Amino acid sequence: MQSSSDSLKSTSNSLTVGIVGGGVAGMSCALWLKHLGFVPVIFEQNSQLGGQLLHLDRINRWVLGSPDKTSVELAGIYTAHIKQEAIAVLYQARLLEAKVQSSGFDLLIDEAGKPRPMSVLAVVIATGLRVLGLEVFSGITGFQAVNKTGLMSFFPLDHLEKLPQLKGKTVAVIGGGDNAHYTAKDIAQSGAQVYLLIRSSPKTRMMIRNEVEVLIKQGHIIKRTGTSVQAFRQDKGKIEITLLGEDGAEEKINVDRIFARIGFAANSEFLDAYKAFSGMAKEAGYIKTDANKRTSVPWVYAIGDVANAKHQSVVNAIADGAIAAQDLSDRV
Repeated sequence: MQSSSDSLKSTSNSLTVGIVGGGVAGMSCALWLKHLGFVPVIFEQNSQLGGQLLHLDRINRWVLGSPDKTSVELAGIYTAHIKQEAIAVLYQARLLEAKVQSSGFDLLIDEAGKPRPMSVLAVVIATGLRVLGLEVFSGITGFQAVNKTGLMSFFPLDHLEKLPQLKGKTVAVIGGGDNAHYTAKDIAQSGAQVYLLIRSSPKTRMMIRNEVEVLIKQGHIIKRTGTSVQAFRQDKGKIEITLLGEDGAEEKINVDRIFARIGFAANSEFLDAYKAFSGMAKEAGYIKTDANKRTSVPWVYAIGDVANAKHQSVVNAIADGAIAAQDLSDRV
């Protein structure tokens, strides 16, 4: 994809702000920065903007004023707005170097294999989250073999396209949060028998928890709490899962497919490779910020899911971008 970076008249403007990540938070911040008189430049590692929204092809009912829009459609709307505003975007871009200077940072960006130096006043980290999966199960006996079959998957909505094939099957959903409960509900309503396997206790909101409890009472979902997965084994076309309860009791179940919904991790590890950002305060991988979205590194902000372990949503990401841009404007 051709970069919109050609709209940049200068790469050393004293009001240039580099935004690492082209999801909702990054786009929101760029829009606000432009209208506050700055020159925002988005560095997006993929070939299009939108971040995780591009993988969530389901109606998002939580965004005021956008009823009946899927997350993918929202990504398209936001991307079109950025293009309309002629905001610079470097696609297939990654940060190679970052050096602190007296008035900002000198960056070296790899844009689709071509290095581009750039001086910026500030850096905004908006790199979002990644789905947990392989690293959690990799040490469990039999996982590698089962994973190679394609019968185990991790992304929050990857079950939706498979619902027609799950009727009459037995399915395990591993996890205790909202995504696990939504997945268990969807699959049970498709006509499958579901095991909901929760390592400790459910950590989900009241509405979805109550909906799942109805399906449990009806016998469509079997819930196991305080249980951990000890081993996987392929057995006559099915997957045998060995479980261990808190009381030490062992149980084996046989399922046709597994959907793991065990959470996310912040995309923040890459920052440790740059001296300019080393020592940035984090908690469980999430970047710590103050109320204005400032990190512990001067003139570096963090917005959206990468800095929000608890309240992750489109609207919070939009708000974070606006807050960081306004704070930066107040400082210049």
